[in-house]
Amino acid sequence: MDKEKKAGVQQCLKCGKKLVGRLDKKFCDAYCRNSFNNQNKTYSELEIQHIQRVLRHNRKILKTLCPQGKATVRKSVLDQMGYDFRYFSSIYKSPTNLYYLNYDFGFSPITQKGVRKALIIQKQEYMDKLGFGVWQS
Repeated sequence: MDKEKKAGVQQCLKCGKKLVGRLDKKFCDAYCRNSFNNQNKTYSELEIQHIQRVLRHNRKILKTLCPQGKATVRKSVLDQMGYDFRYFSSIYKSPTNLYYLNYDFGFSPITQKGVRKALIIQKQEYMDKLGFGVWQS
């Protein structure tokens, strides 16, 4: 084994197979590289990945339910589709509603005749200028 190490023969850090090729190679293929790196991510990196997945899933739901730029649906529809109300990427406050945005789609919780609904919108350019500022009074 010592001869092999001196000759530049190393083992894959994930599966232990002998590596062939470049001297600085650490993994035998992309699968092993990705598996190794995924196993060695810190808790905070995994949490960020999870939140990003949830935000994208929420956006996909809003986009599906709002093909024309504006729609109103029952909250139960969002629940059935797996919408996670704990996560959103930004807030937009209009004169009448507070919108929770997932990138370029968002919703405002409303109640009509005792029924919880979501007023879904697609983000518009003017919203960036009139956004919610945490330090504004």
